[in-house]
Amino acid sequence: MRLAHPVSSLIDQEARPAMFRAVQRLEIIGNFAFVQALVQLLGFASGILIVRTLEARDYGWFTIANTMQGTINVLADIGITVALVSIGGRVWQDRHRFGQLVNTALKLRKYLGAIVVVVTAPILFFLLARNGASPAYGVALVALVVVGVVPQLSLNVLTVVPRLRSDIRRIQTIDFTGAISRLIAVVAVTYILLNAATAIALATAVYFLQYALLRRYAASVIDLTAGENADDRAAMLDLIRKLAANSIFFCLQSQIAVFLISVFARRATAVAEVGALGRLAMIFAVLSTLLTNVFVPAFARCQNPGRLRWLFLGITGGVTVFGVLVLASAALFPREFLFVLGNKYSHLDRELLLMIGGAVLSSIAATLWALNSSRAWVKGSWLYIPLTLGTQIALIPFLDFSTVSGVLLFNIASAVPTLLLNLALSYRGFRSLNLAPA
Repeated sequence: MRLAHPVSSLIDQEARPAMFRAVQRLEIIGNFAFVQALVQLLGFASGILIVRTLEARDYGWFTIANTMQGTINVLADIGITVALVSIGGRVWQDRHRFGQLVNTALKLRKYLGAIVVVVTAPILFFLLARNGASPAYGVALVALVVVGVVPQLSLNVLTVVPRLRSDIRRIQTIDFTGAISRLIAVVAVTYILLNAATAIALATAVYFLQYALLRRYAASVIDLTAGENADDRAAMLDLIRKLAANSIFFCLQSQIAVFLISVFARRATAVAEVGALGRLAMIFAVLSTLLTNVFVPAFARCQNPGRLRWLFLGITGGVTVFGVLVLASAALFPREFLFVLGNKYSHLDRELLLMIGGAVLSSIAATLWALNSSRAWVKGSWLYIPLTLGTQIALIPFLDFSTVSGVLLFNIASAVPTLLLNLALSYRGFRSLNLAPA
């Protein structure tokens, strides 16, 4: 009988656990990606059904209202989620301590949300009226947007709980429940009355459902009765002060295409065209959700500098490759991409490439920002404002903001400064690891 070499046996014994863990991680990521792809497919189906059903002008109003709701939600956050993830990465195992952190964030977010609603509601009404909505219909849409923001203020905070606990199954359950509920509701209403108001109302109902599910889960794993923590509040306020200008500017920039076309467009259908093309950019939503719920929390928790570098390269490289593949597919098969939007938008071949190109750059930049902010590598992020403004001012004489193509080109150029700046922040963040004591 031939005995195994003792050294090779030792290597085998050491390698097996590492290989087993790697296979387990791949299975978790693969399962999550599959379920999220299904969730996004359901959401995509809901969105496309709305695009195909609504008249162009009504879909334009829906686009403006939906965009402003997203803007309010982001502006009500500023530095709160950054603090939640960075502090939560250290305290998530302590039920009471994590509860203090979450409750502190919830109270701050509701306070900021109230301020943002007061400021943005008149702007939303103006944009709707500028694009032909009657005063009564404009008021109704503004009211629905505000009601829809209420559950989202808590959702964005409570979602951090399963993310940091790596409770992938819970995230999948809540996301899938919301997606399938919205699709069923949209299909049902399509045969009765589907317009901008009912579409927003349905989305709001789904947000309340997801909030109820998520709050019940959070109550089972953290102490939601815990009081606020003064240190957490101070840390959040400090980040809000540091990130306020940058976050407000970034939020407005992310929606600039819709804002510009809403104000300057000469055709009533232009806003609808930008909104419809934006639905195709939802291809990146699967990747964004995977990053938010799996990779960014892992990056935030990692304390090994060597492994942190490999995580960074793997995450950013994967996002870049995916974006290039989508852009190439859109260039080769534009008719197939536009077919899903319906005949009203079949003429937007060039605009399709511009929209996807902008989405690719924005996706890479957003990934870099998510990784940097999860490690609190945000010092100097304010430079994004003058760099972007300088780029945009230089472009004003050369672009026509009354056309969809002109606005989308402006959108692409606006994404370049934040991409380059976030690369610089990542570089400096990794250098600080090298300088830190062992």
